[in-house]
Amino acid sequence: MEKCFISIIMPVYKTEKFLDRAVNSLLNQTYKSFELLLVDDCSPDNSGAICDEYAKKDSRIKVLHLTENGGVSNARNTVMKIASGKYICFLDSDDYFDDNMLEVLAKSVTENPAQAVIFGVREEYYDAEGRLKSTKTITREDKLLRTRSEVRRELLELEALDLYGYPWNKMYEAEHLKNTGSIFPEMKFNEDIIFNIEFFEDVETCNILDFTPYHYVKHTGSKTGSFIPTYYKDIMRKIDRMFLQLEHWNMLDGENMNFLALRYTRYFFSALERNCDKRSGMSHYDRKRFFKKAVRSERFKTLSPYLYGGGTIGIMARLLKMKSSFLCLAVARTIFFVKAFMPKLFTKLS
Repeated sequence: MEKCFISIIMPVYKTEKFLDRAVNSLLNQTYKSFELLLVDDCSPDNSGAICDEYAKKDSRIKVLHLTENGGVSNARNTVMKIASGKYICFLDSDDYFDDNMLEVLAKSVTENPAQAVIFGVREEYYDAEGRLKSTKTITREDKLLRTRSEVRRELLELEALDLYGYPWNKMYEAEHLKNTGSIFPEMKFNEDIIFNIEFFEDVETCNILDFTPYHYVKHTGSKTGSFIPTYYKDIMRKIDRMFLQLEHWNMLDGENMNFLALRYTRYFFSALERNCDKRSGMSHYDRKRFFKKAVRSERFKTLSPYLYGGGTIGIMARLLKMKSSFLCLAVARTIFFVKAFMPKLFTKLS
């Protein structure tokens, strides 16, 4: 086989139920010059064997079996070293592509060479029985960005749409990826945005496509979703790293600081809500102590002058700026209740 144009990296762990759909979404692609790199992250189910069966049937599929489970960051970083494509894409093993995705991406960079291509996603919400209940399409209009300043302004718009942090709604130029030395950090949560911040630090050319070929599968309806003990630490690392990126870009003006402060507000209340989960092991007194410690931080002091805005998030920002633990914790408790007992409503509001 000739050197492929696109390498697709897929970590695999305990997803035997969805693996066929993910792999077949690649085998059915109208564009054929690709390789699929499957990383069996020491999966305890039948996923590894399924990967091997596909590799026997198609020479474009390569399987790497890790000897111990190291997490998604380790899996991606390990296989990035052996990817041979000019461009790299990522696919989670419980998600899937539209059949024409690679063809559209290849055409985009053939006609307009770029260090990255960013496209939209289609979020699919399934209930506990696996039935599709609703969908949400997130996209941005077509744009060809040809200067660093254009790319940087656009990335903030993409962050507002939650399209900056994902790795799987992007195609990365392998040479630029190598030059930046970008890797996924070892984190329990939010490793993707740190990777993207490193990659896009000095990107000069980027194609934005009003195209939603990526199906991001979310399972709702369960009151016992995953709990991430390091959520606050990891999400605040994102805020701090975005601040440093804006500083590097000389873009720490009032408007962008307000943008960052409102993102901080959103994530702060999300952390407060998660602290209401009994799995956090936190009492009401613990949550108050957590709150008071957070509003004494240098991060809060830096962002507090910019805690203002309209709508629900603006109200939450003002409550946070007041340092009212009573009101902020009451809001967090309400969010926790809606998320746990009215997931459909929570999905619409979030």
